[in-house]
Amino acid sequence: MTKIGAVSLTHPTALAPMAGMTDTAFRRLVKREGGCGLVVTEMVSSEGLVRGIDRTLEYAEYTEAERPVSIQIFGGDPIVMADAAQIVESMGADVVDVNMGCPVPKIAKHNAGCSLMREPAHAASVIAAMTKAVRIPVTVKMRAGWNDCEINAPDLAKRVEQSGAAAVAVHGRTAAQSYTGESDWKLIARVREGVGIPVFGSGDCVEPEQIVSRLRDHGVSGVLVGRGALRNPTGRS
Repeated sequence: MTKIGAVSLTHPTALAPMAGMTDTAFRRLVKREGGCGLVVTEMVSSEGLVRGIDRTLEYAEYTEAERPVSIQIFGGDPIVMADAAQIVESMGADVVDVNMGCPVPKIAKHNAGCSLMREPAHAASVIAAMTKAVRIPVTVKMRAGWNDCEINAPDLAKRVEQSGAAAVAVHGRTAAQSYTGESDWKLIARVREGVGIPVFGSGDCVEPEQIVSRLRDHGVSGVLVGRGALRNPTGRS
């Protein structure tokens, strides 16, 4: 059984957060019909949470049927991220996840999303502040790196583990690739070999058979499924 901190997952699969797609209704469908071990909300602004903006709070809403549930937040200020993590904890979420993988410019330009990977020491300080502020597990979703010249997921995973992260999820593409090319599962395996916390791999898991092979061949603790779940949320052939 896969565990993230004290949170046990009945299945080694997780639904990736996808903006505008993985709302509570979709998450409940995947949970009920697909047997998903963990669902993650759409990414939520840490600034919006701290300011109490209604629209932001709506993104973080979930139902008991979704448990265990992770609320993903984004931002780059350690203090604000720690405060937002406390809000997530107060909402009763099982896990708080940090977005270090979003390549969208409007997120990256605010020192959030995948741009945090370009400042690994700062990224680690964000996780350290959060893990000191809450008792629930803090996890990190990242990419292979910023571009082909800045592939640093193995190093960053070690840093966030040292800062208290309970698990990491790695999408094996760079921010520059976005969703082109192929996910580098050899790199994901390297991340897994370098840390002692659970590692979830992501990318190019469209068919159920691909998920099974990733789990079998790459030694990951779980698989984070994104676009494949949009195509087939129940996993049925």
